[in-house]
Amino acid sequence: MKTKIFTFFKSLLNWQKINQGFTLIELLVAVVISTIVISIAGFGITTILTMDNRAEATIERQVDLNRAFDFLTNEIRMAQRINFTATTAANGTTVTLDDVVASSGLNLSQLGDYGNIVLYLEIPIANSPAVCPANSPNAGFAPPEPSNHDRVVYDIRANTGVWLDPQVINRYGRIPSRDGTINPCNNPISGDIFVDAISDIDINPTNCTAPAVLSGSGGFYACTEGLKVDLYLRSRGTNTKAYNIASRAVSRLSGTTTVVLTLSRTRLSSSDTMNLAWTWTGSNNVTFKLVQRVNGANTEIYNGSALNTVSTLSGNLNDLNCYTVTAIVDSNTQIASNQVCEPK
Repeated sequence: MKTKIFTFFKSLLNWQKINQGFTLIELLVAVVISTIVISIAGFGITTILTMDNRAEATIERQVDLNRAFDFLTNEIRMAQRINFTATTAANGTTVTLDDVVASSGLNLSQLGDYGNIVLYLEIPIANSPAVCPANSPNAGFAPPEPSNHDRVVYDIRANTGVWLDPQVINRYGRIPSRDGTINPCNNPISGDIFVDAISDIDINPTNCTAPAVLSGSGGFYACTEGLKVDLYLRSRGTNTKAYNIASRAVSRLSGTTTVVLTLSRTRLSSSDTMNLAWTWTGSNNVTFKLVQRVNGANTEIYNGSALNTVSTLSGNLNDLNCYTVTAIVDSNTQIASNQVCEPK
């Protein structure tokens, strides 16, 4: 009988022990182990996501830089002049790109808070109207000067806005259409960020030798010789690796790399008669088109192979008569001269 009672109480104690749950120490140990496991898993997931985001950001920068590079090389291919105008050419020492831009008639203040100018391009505009058509910029008025070519300036400057640091490339000029054509009635855009996240680590290419001229700073350089440009771009990249692009771009007008078309005028004493003459240092297979502009209206007054002609000033008293001569090589309008003006 005693044995049965002892067995009963022993069974009851075991049942209570089984159902009394975990001790506080056991719960704390379980919580610590769970926390460690979750932390390790969370750290692993965070690391994977961070690496993925970095890789995606790097790829995006590479894509952006490649797109910018393609656009820039395409503009170089269309340019009739690169880092020189009808009267001034950069030489890397006594004549700077600031001098070239100023000689084009562009006020440097129009570039905004510009940095180091790397490229100046003149891109021809075909079939510029005398008056901008309805529903276009400057409708009813003459296209902004110059109407026969676009002046494009690229400079590199420190980033001061919402763009990715440390530097940005800025572009001044008209914005091309989707098909690459330029609307002469568009106003040029200043302060247009071309691409950001450009490195401030100086590339400084050492293979740019005379007669080529090196321009640029940081992650954007150009080695220019006539209408041939070796481009060097470097993105910020990651903390340990930057993304570099180096390639050559050549204007489609490369056969006329030494061409300089300069227009001059002489007014006969006490008359409205103008003697106009121009010089040409390029191909012999060329004709010239001379345009007279008065009150926003263009009139072609000469088309031929001669290097001079005579014109009579038009309009009312004191109306400004402006002249520009354009070279046409193999039926393609290519090189435009400087503009000269005289009042009637």
